Order: sequence, then C-alpha cells, then structure tokens
Amino acid sequence: QKWAWKDYPELEAFLVANRDEYLRHSAMRYTPQQKQFNNHLTDRLLALAHRHNYVFHSDDFDFTAIRDRIRCYYKSYVQSNKKKGLIVSYPPLRSVRDVRQKKMDAKVDNTGCEENKEHPTSGPIACATASTPF
Repeated sequence: QKWAWKDYPELEAFLVANRDEYLRHSAMRYTPQQKQFNNHLTDRLLALAHRHNYVFHSDDFDFTAIRDRIRCYYKSYVQSNKKKGLIVSYPPLRSVRDVRQKKMDAKVDNTGCEENKEHPTSGPIACATASTPF
C-alpha cells in the first residue's frame, strides 16, 4: 500500500521531533537498546495516530510494518541529505555495559596516567606526562 508521512502532518512532526534521537540509536548497530528504542518509538507513534483518529489497517500495517516504515522514513532523510552533500551521522549512544567497561579500563590504564579522563562531548582525551611529548 502506497502512502506518505506528509499526508499525516501530526505523525510526520512526531518523526521530525524524534529524528536526532533515532539517528543516535541507529548508530548503535542492532543492539538490544536500539531495538527497545525503535519499539517504544513505534508504540508512541501509534498512540499519537490513535489520538488523531488515524487508523492503520491491520491487513497492511501491523506493528512490524509500521516500524519498518519509520525506519525507511529516517533512511530516506539520510540518503536525501547525502545526495545534497550533507553527511548526517551521530556517534552511537553508549550502552551501560560500554560505560562500565570504560571505567574498568581507566583503572587498568597503562599509559602512566593516574586517570583516563574523557571529554563529555568529543570522547577520550589523551593523557600526557612530563616525559611524554604531545
């Protein structure tokens, strides 16, 4: 069945409002956290559709099909920007496991640093001692 999100302005506005977070999660490459986010986003979109009296016929659009349409919407956005020469990419959100591992690595840091510090937005910062040139 052919249709476009622009025909459902409230739903498209919802997708636009959630675009950055979706793209950050998609950079995680199929983790359980990404799957959970995508399912929750689909649930929220369906609830919004219901509030605006939009009905997805279950013969054509079950939960999985709608989730796939959402994914295609964002994929089209990225591809469209790529054609314009704009690269849309986000660093992946780190899972709780990644954060714990980072803390463990800081404790066993063999670079001579007392602590392996990380800049809040740009990632790891190199630690240098007086004998280590930059």
